[in-house]
Amino acid sequence: MKSNKMSGTLLMIGIVLLFLGVILIIISSLLASQGKSKAEVGFGGFIGPIPFGYFTSSRMFWVWILFTIIFVIIWFILLRKL
Repeated sequence: MKSNKMSGTLLMIGIVLLFLGVILIIISSLLASQGKSKAEVGFGGFIGPIPFGYFTSSRMFWVWILFTIIFVIIWFILLRKL
C-alpha cells in the first residue's frame, strides 16, 4: 500500500512539474516576442550512462547541470524512503 501512495505522489509531482514547465515556456515566449528578453533553449537527458543535449548557450548548459544534480538528489532521497 505504501508504494501505491508513493506512486500517486510521484505522479502528482510529475504532472505539476510538467504544467510548470509549459507555463514557463509560454511566459518566456511572450516576453521574447515583445523584445523584453532573449529566449534561450536547452534540453538534455541520459540514455543509460551516456548524456546528451542541445543548448543555445553555455548558461543553459549549466542550468541543465544544476537541475540534473537536484533531481538526482531527490531521486536518491525518494529511493531511500522506499
